[in-house]
Amino acid sequence: MAGVSGVGQVTRRWARSRSVRAAAAVGALAVVLAGCSHAPEPQPQSQAPAAPAPGGPNQLTIWLTGYSWQDNTPPGSSVVGEPVLHKDAGGQGTFQDPITVAVPGHQGAMAWQPGTKFYLPSVQRYVIVEDSGAAKQPAGTDTHLDMWIDGQDGTKQATDDCENLFTGKVPAQVNPAGNLPVMAGPIFANGKCNVPPQAADMGTYSASGDDSGDGGSSDGGDDSGSGHHHHHDDNSDNSDSGDNGNG
Repeated sequence: MAGVSGVGQVTRRWARSRSVRAAAAVGALAVVLAGCSHAPEPQPQSQAPAAPAPGGPNQLTIWLTGYSWQDNTPPGSSVVGEPVLHKDAGGQGTFQDPITVAVPGHQGAMAWQPGTKFYLPSVQRYVIVEDSGAAKQPAGTDTHLDMWIDGQDGTKQATDDCENLFTGKVPAQVNPAGNLPVMAGPIFANGKCNVPPQAADMGTYSASGDDSGDGGSSDGGDDSGSGHHHHHDDNSDNSDSGDNGNG
């Protein structure tokens, strides 16, 4: 009887051990299955628009100048030669309402097509080509943009000083995205120049000639060698001489 009882005890211990191992295996499998069933699925990541790479096809280095009511041709007007969004020079500098700029060349032979948009980070404005006759760009720049500053309520001296403040070699983007920082409003309004702080030295103008026969000054004169544009009105034959009073 003692021997039989011993065998029975061994058998029960083996059975309990097997049960424990089986339960442990089942538990481990349940943990694995639970982990699989609750594993987070990969979520698609939204991609922000990639910023243009420096030196990319829409990144330019330009010569930036300005013109106003006081130094337009004819003086005391806002007439433009290639209106697109504005009948007369204007704009708030936003993507929807960019400010008028003039570019080198004349009708049929302009450096940029009317309606081309640029973004100018140095003044935090969008601009649009709606005028022609800007001076030739100086060496080391891709183009010249002559930006309308308005200034109807300012003096000739005040608008000249404003133009000189932002004139120089600056970065620009052509065909820019529509979500860049903007300081909306005319460049000159309410008797003051409305631009962010400017770099201390943005270079000097130097070119062999321009569209109006005015080579641009580099002698620190009235326009600080800014190379302003020779403006013409819609009735012009595009060969009138003279300049905008700042060249």
